[in-house]
This record gives sequence, structure tokens and C-alpha cells, in this order.
Amino acid sequence: MIFDTLKVGALGTNCYVISAAPPEALVIDAGGSADEIIAALESRKLRPTLLVSTHGHADHIVANAELKERYDDMEIAVGRRDADMITSPARNMSLFVGCAIQSPPADRMLDEDDRVEAAGLFLRVLDTPGHTPGGISLYLADLDGRPAVFVGDTLFSGSVGRCDIPGASWDALLASIRGRLFRLPDDTVVFPGHGPPTTIGAEKASNPFVGEDAP
Repeated sequence: MIFDTLKVGALGTNCYVISAAPPEALVIDAGGSADEIIAALESRKLRPTLLVSTHGHADHIVANAELKERYDDMEIAVGRRDADMITSPARNMSLFVGCAIQSPPADRMLDEDDRVEAAGLFLRVLDTPGHTPGGISLYLADLDGRPAVFVGDTLFSGSVGRCDIPGASWDALLASIRGRLFRLPDDTVVFPGHGPPTTIGAEKASNPFVGEDAP
């Protein structure tokens, strides 16, 4: 198993490069620094066949266009309700910081319980709106012996995604975390869009926003 975490872009987005069947690779959240992502792929002699954006905000799609240009057979996938966001600088909020970021259109739109197959991996889509209307998480039953979930900006170590931005909903976010993510096994490793990994059990026990002690 190849598993690399790259911290990319101005906001330090976690970009994940995974492969269980080289030279094919799965990329999750190409949030900037296309040259760095390409260099990491080529150092491993990998070629991405699928790029999944966990949601449509600009800091998670910055490198989509450059990766698609270099790897023209790579497909882009995103949650169905965020599909329009990745192609719209206004909706993906890049215009608010003075630039216009656009991803190529999604080749595949993902829904709850869809099965994603790429690079020898089999992941299940969890519909986890709240930070954005179409945010998704990807559950992998076995990543080097432990279950894992890639959650974008839904859940962080000791925190949660922002809900004070257009299209966000605190009620939806809380339902996504408690109703979907917290139903996963406690030893599931949580790989967020920013910051260090954590586990479902740790967040259930101590996350002040949504843990067992939260209101």
C-alpha cells in the first residue's frame, strides 16, 4: 500500500495519494501546489486514474485543472450537490479572495453509499453535508490494517468545519457527524482536509463541538 499525505496550498490542505495497485493512484483533494502533487506521483511512478474532491471549496480544488491537463484520462469526482460549485469561482468562494479558480467539470457525481473503485481500492461514499451542501466522506475498510475515513472539512481533530459561510448549515453538519461518521468503528482513522489525523473514538469522547459532552 502506498499512502502519502501532502500539505498543499496557502491553507495547508491535506492532499492524499493512495495506491494498492501501482502504477494507478487515487488522489483525494488536490488543494494546491500542482507541481508538488505531480512530483510526488512521479517519484512513486504513479499515474492517477481518479481525483475525488470531498467538497467544492477553492482550497480543495486548486490543482484539479492542472492535474487533468497532465493526466487526461484521470476522472474527477465530487458530491452531486457540489458539482456546480467546482466550476464556479463565485460558488467555490475563490472570488472572495481575489482570484478565479475553476475545476474542469466532474466526470462523476457521487451519492450516499456509492462505491468508488480506483487503484485497487474500494471506498464507500458517505453523504456528509454541512460545511457545504454536497460534502462527502470516503470510507475505506482497510488502510494498512485499520479502517479509515477521508472527511474533507466536515470533522477535524478537536474541531469541525465552519458553518458561517454561504451554503453551510450547522444542523446538517451535526447530523452528518453524529448520524454518519460517529456510526463508524471507534478505531477508524479520520483523515481531515486540514490538520492531523484523529480517530472516531477520540472525537466521540472529547470533541467539544460534537462529542459525547457537547450539547
